[in-house]
Amino acid sequence: MAKRIKIISAFLIVTIITVACTAITVVNGKNIDAVQNTVMADNTSDSLCIKWQEVKKAEGYHIYSLNKETNEYEKIADVTGGDVCSYELENIEDGAIYQIKVTAYKMFRNKEYESESSDTVTVYTLPKVSDVNASSKTEGVFEVKWAQNKNAAGYEVEYGKNEDFSDATKETFTDNQTDNFKVDGLTPKDVYCCRVRSFIKVNEENVYGEWSNADKVEIKEKFVMNSDIDVKKPMIALTFDDGPGYASGKVENPTKEILDVLEEYNARATFFMVASRINSSNDECLKREIKLGCELGNHTISHNNYGKKVTANDIIDCSNRIKEKCGQGPTVFRCPGGMMTKTIQNECVKECMPIVYWSIDTEDWKSKNPDSIYKIATSRAYDGAIILMHDIYPSTAEAVKKIVPKLIEDGYQLVTVSEMLAAKNNGKEPEAGQQYVDYKTINNNT
Repeated sequence: MAKRIKIISAFLIVTIITVACTAITVVNGKNIDAVQNTVMADNTSDSLCIKWQEVKKAEGYHIYSLNKETNEYEKIADVTGGDVCSYELENIEDGAIYQIKVTAYKMFRNKEYESESSDTVTVYTLPKVSDVNASSKTEGVFEVKWAQNKNAAGYEVEYGKNEDFSDATKETFTDNQTDNFKVDGLTPKDVYCCRVRSFIKVNEENVYGEWSNADKVEIKEKFVMNSDIDVKKPMIALTFDDGPGYASGKVENPTKEILDVLEEYNARATFFMVASRINSSNDECLKREIKLGCELGNHTISHNNYGKKVTANDIIDCSNRIKEKCGQGPTVFRCPGGMMTKTIQNECVKECMPIVYWSIDTEDWKSKNPDSIYKIATSRAYDGAIILMHDIYPSTAEAVKKIVPKLIEDGYQLVTVSEMLAAKNNGKEPEAGQQYVDYKTINNNT
């Protein structure tokens, strides 16, 4: 009997130990530690990366995000692999803020067991970069405009004379609807740089996106119309494209010949120059044009691009070269081929240049016939007209020798485009970025 009791006792002990071990195994199989040290490791305006500490025996992780409408956490992603301890959200909205939790999981007997969630971590994308545009349309006034960001809490603007912004003044706007800023009382001809960045609010702190590219503008001078203009008398603006010309063989520089005529008759004109054609043989023409009161115009750096192929740099490089050669930048612009685009218009606003089309085309480039050029210019002339010619053709220079005295004889004052537009519009100077066909007609769809 005693022996039997011993056997039964031993069996019970073994059974109890087996059950206990099985229970421990089941418990250990189901249990998994919570995720620790969840952080935002990196972020841009359209992506962010979350990292956390590896959980022992985890087979993967679940990512949860707070649904602000339901106030419930919803699973947005699964990560497979216990040693894969990061997750990147890509192609997401800029300036967005998320509340994130992470859990670990493992499988036991074909069933998933999930840990408690990590502490909530606040993660966010940066607000996107705003396009910035600086201009000076009025004497002494600097204006900055930028693209609104619907997710921004506000904007910060920096402006100053140094390109590295070491002397910058900062302005902060806590309204995402604001999209412009003006500074007045500045010195004309001074050059200012500016840049803008958006910010969002994260836990009551400002979080800034990247700075925009810097934009630069020269402060506008006061427009002064020559005192010799009689606003009550008819006037015409002669304009010349594609110059300056140059001497060729026995043929004198056509631009120089045209300037001789203008000087003889105390007349003025507007010259739209292709700046790559300016060289040591003709750069004196620019200084003479200024001396005679003529107007310098921008016709791009090379005239190789038309319409949508014209870049901002085609215009910028032309302005810079003209200024480098004569100390004065152009004040008006003409589109190559007369083809307008938004890129051209935007750059002309920045450089404070009205855009000039024409109302009378002499087609001098086609006929190269002085008599034909003369006939078109004089027979179609009217008060406030803009006449198109090209100062690179000797035939045009020959025609101008007859056109100028004839128009004066017919009672017209020969003035620059800007002078005529102001004189014919009660002293109001022409508006930058607007294209004038004649003194009263604006057409930005050519």
